[in-house]
Amino acid sequence: MKYLWGILLPAVVIAWGTGSNSTGFAQLFQLLTNGEISAADRIILLDLRLPRILGAVFVGGMLSAAGAAAQNLFRNDLASPHVLGCVNAAALGAVAALLCGANSAVMSCCALGMTLLSLFILLIPGWRSRWEGSSIILAGVAVNACCAALSSGALYLADERLNTLVFWLLGGFWRMGWQELALLVPAALCGWGILLKMAPEMDMLLLGDRGALMSGVDLKKVKVTALLVIALLTAAAVSCCGVIGFVGLAVPHIVRLTGGGSFKRVLPLAILSGALLLLLADLGGRTFLPDREIPVGIITALAGAPFFFYLLLRRKNHA
Repeated sequence: MKYLWGILLPAVVIAWGTGSNSTGFAQLFQLLTNGEISAADRIILLDLRLPRILGAVFVGGMLSAAGAAAQNLFRNDLASPHVLGCVNAAALGAVAALLCGANSAVMSCCALGMTLLSLFILLIPGWRSRWEGSSIILAGVAVNACCAALSSGALYLADERLNTLVFWLLGGFWRMGWQELALLVPAALCGWGILLKMAPEMDMLLLGDRGALMSGVDLKKVKVTALLVIALLTAAAVSCCGVIGFVGLAVPHIVRLTGGGSFKRVLPLAILSGALLLLLADLGGRTFLPDREIPVGIITALAGAPFFFYLLLRRKNHA
């Protein structure tokens, strides 16, 4: 974990001093040492870049933690918040609020409300099938398709807001500010804390439902709580930065391949790795082209799709 901190902190400084304008490391050094800098440089460093960097760090950690919890919950390397439909449900709620001209707080509430509604739909087949993972995943696929179709319908009705909606659905941190961080940070700390406290039960889930029951795990309580935490982390992240895929799928799996160990060890490693991944993806997206920004969702999808095929082939070889 120390080496991840040793990479993440310098990456934050590099991202803070890098941009498409003339504000760079000299101005950042002056700011950190209480030197004289212009008002414009101060605004760029403190009100534009710093919230964006912190947003990338927290969102990366939140999506990775949600993915790690989903993979333990369903004992499946291919599980992620996308599979459960949480991402598209949160996106649908945020898109509806955005179409109505709502602010960030209302968007977050709508995203969380729609995610909880989709989660309630998932709990119905879960309850009827005694919390069998395959039933919940199949219900999540149906919810995912329905929410994606409704989001596409919202794009059709967007008119003059079409460009904003398309760019937002592709995922990015261009609208991240201190107000969004005020909503993001409490959700992240709350979700991470609950998952860390549930680490022993999350490990027991890997034994299967029967093995977990024999070990004294309350399956209903643990699975519902884990689903609620996944929904909270996903909704908060999507409402602030749009749809960013493959982070929750790839990062926890990479951590397990390299770090291994229990969920108590996997969770912090996944949080730090996801934070570093999204920070670097955002830095590349805003600096690769001089006059244009590449949405982070495109970068993560281009990197994550080959890894997803690798997971499928790996599962095929094991079978």
